[in-house]
Amino acid sequence: MAVTLFAAIDIGTYDVSLEIFEISPKEGIHSIDRIRHRLELGKEAFSDERRISPEMLDELCDILNDFKRIMKGYRVDDWQAIATTAIREAKNDLFILGKIRQTTGFEVRILSNSEQRFLTYKAIASIESNFEDMIRQGTAIIDVGGGSSQISVFDHSQLICSRNLKMGSLRIREQLSEAGMENADYEEKVKELIEYHIRSFRDMYLTDHRIENIIFSGGGFLTNMLFRDPRHKNRGTRVLTREDFARWYTKIERKSLQELAIQNGITMEYASLVRPTAIIFQRIVQLFNPTTIWAPGTHISRGIAYEYAEKKGILKAKHDFDNDIVTCSWHIAHRYGVNIPHVENMEMTALAIFDAMKPLHGMGDREKLMLRVAVMLHDCGKYISYNDVGDNTYNIIMSNEIIGLTHTEREMIALSGRYMTEELDEFQDIAEWSSINKREYVRVAEFTAMIRLANAMDRSHLQKIRAVSCELKKKKLVISVDVTSDFSLESGLIEGEVDFFNEVFGILPVIRSRRVL
Repeated sequence: MAVTLFAAIDIGTYDVSLEIFEISPKEGIHSIDRIRHRLELGKEAFSDERRISPEMLDELCDILNDFKRIMKGYRVDDWQAIATTAIREAKNDLFILGKIRQTTGFEVRILSNSEQRFLTYKAIASIESNFEDMIRQGTAIIDVGGGSSQISVFDHSQLICSRNLKMGSLRIREQLSEAGMENADYEEKVKELIEYHIRSFRDMYLTDHRIENIIFSGGGFLTNMLFRDPRHKNRGTRVLTREDFARWYTKIERKSLQELAIQNGITMEYASLVRPTAIIFQRIVQLFNPTTIWAPGTHISRGIAYEYAEKKGILKAKHDFDNDIVTCSWHIAHRYGVNIPHVENMEMTALAIFDAMKPLHGMGDREKLMLRVAVMLHDCGKYISYNDVGDNTYNIIMSNEIIGLTHTEREMIALSGRYMTEELDEFQDIAEWSSINKREYVRVAEFTAMIRLANAMDRSHLQKIRAVSCELKKKKLVISVDVTSDFSLESGLIEGEVDFFNEVFGILPVIRSRRVL
């Protein structure tokens, strides 16, 4: 069976890395080389100016050109280059991408936070035996980056929530350094800085979930330090008890940077990041009180390779990542008091319409998933107020990360919710304040038309429809529904949504109802 050589480039907050993978259907993903070059882009990106200097950009391009030569030596079949928090938060991000393109030929994709964390989560999930076993119980993935940390919670094999907290190792180090607090009572200062974030997350999301397992990700140099001793009894599985972790932490607690560097065979620069990362991990362990800790030592590069292998059909994922998006969305809907029976009835109708209209709209599984999420969350703005529901819905969706969706996908879903209750603005008006293009605008209109029609067919919120089937006939979409009670209210109030659907698709919906017992 052919082996694909794939290169993943990660332009991170405090280093730039290249990892070369062998990918095959039989052997899966195997890392054969990893090169890491220290470059603290976050130091400039997180400053008041929030700009990457020309000098640092030149150094970045030199590193990438070195990577290009290494890739050529390996004769890689394909590659991907991504950038994360530092470039994402830099004000001159577009100029940075342009300079990289001109100087190296690399097209770099800046990941949104949800995309970045999803790839890290995929890297962990690719180690399927451990991951699938753990998430059957309450499990928290703690992904500590340079700029922020992400906590994702699973229970009964479902993703419950995923939240981003502004407490990354480099950001904390720079904040304390600027305030002149990098030495005295350092541990206490870091704990004060992060305590509120962790406690708030625990109190808001974990009241109904007991965390049995914690999976540590990010800060690869630190997770590797946990198993630095080759005689470590858990070195193979990389699984610790809470007591194992506490003993390890006491060995590095209150150590100076020089002591940490010498003791662990790392540079002073890395040691300066070990301290805040270790304290974040330690406080989470104390507050979440897990039984088991797993530190697989994976990197986002593996997630990039895993996603590439999925898309190319080289590997088939055993874990259902789309279902994670759905379950996470359901939990958001519950939190904002959405009428779940109404939404479930709407989803049945909207998906039947989507499938029947496929020859015209040409959308695939990804758009169908987005439609499901849009249906779930279309009404969440009522949690804030029954006035301005559309604006409230838009703001709630844009304020809640749904891990696995891109920023643009989330904005398209949010816009569909916004225009459920108000007239759809022209593209040029929306383009002034949103990031969508013309093609995405059309998708928003199509989603909105389908959701509005499905909503109108359960206008009473009594779930009268028990079964629905749709058939496309010339210029008409015949929607046949079995209903349990009088359907005259819905039939009488559906005219406006029928007109909008016809305007968007050029197809006239025709509703045919049949009373059933």
